[in-house]
Amino acid sequence: MKKRVVIIVAIIAALFLLILYGSFNPENHLFPKCPFFWATGLKCPGCGSQRAIHQLLHFNIAAAFRYNAIFVLFLPVLAFLLIAELLKDRYPKLFKASHNTCFSWGIVIVICAWWILRNIFGW
Repeated sequence: MKKRVVIIVAIIAALFLLILYGSFNPENHLFPKCPFFWATGLKCPGCGSQRAIHQLLHFNIAAAFRYNAIFVLFLPVLAFLLIAELLKDRYPKLFKASHNTCFSWGIVIVICAWWILRNIFGW
């Protein structure tokens, strides 16, 4: 019962955020700014994600990719992880695959490489 309540609250919160990001352009409104970028002038791996979400909600995939390519490319990975988590009791092998050490370290390495390369090449 408690798990269902948590899932329902998470879905409601996600829908609220999707409506918010779809209705307002993060570039023109008072959305949170990246503290890492503010402090260092360098982009973190997540910089541009709010604008990418806004563009994706308007079906502008190319613009979303320009704002944060790794975010757009990782959406299927995030979907896989969410599905594996929600169905872990029914499909334990799927859950185990999603928590594989190599898979987890692969994600960390790709994100760190993105973080470094986007600051070197200005992505």
